[in-house]
Amino acid sequence: ACRFSLSLSPVFFFQMTKSVTNPEELGGLASQMTNDYGHLALQGRLAAATAEPEEIGFQIRTRVQELGHGCIFLVQKAGALQICPTDSYTKRELIECARAVTEKVSLVLSALQAGNKGTQACITAASAVSGIIADLDTTIMFATAGTLNAENNESFADHR
Repeated sequence: ACRFSLSLSPVFFFQMTKSVTNPEELGGLASQMTNDYGHLALQGRLAAATAEPEEIGFQIRTRVQELGHGCIFLVQKAGALQICPTDSYTKRELIECARAVTEKVSLVLSALQAGNKGTQACITAASAVSGIIADLDTTIMFATAGTLNAENNESFADHR
């Protein structure tokens, strides 16, 4: 199972776009995003390698790469805004990049969920089988104790 925290979330990008008014905060946020993306890229590579069918793995890889490109543009715009904090055009570009990266995060998450469907189906099936086994164990317990009504004079031991 692929487990990682994806702090590249809408809340993170809200902070990024909010920092348009405080460009001095952008450096720390860009650094955090770079570290988080590095972790995501590693985990995404593992998820893509284990995904079935292969096309899901390809989709995960592709979407993680596209997210990486979006993060690069976002960091570049953050740097540009730090250089010229009053440039309204750069502020708009930063907000658009943050919006695009948020969209790419959603695409990565949907690809990861698509790769997880087989795992979820196995968990559901295992749970159903466990329930059936528990029901059989209960029935066996009552039958062994002789509390079930027999339809004829046969004993449970005859059928066990």
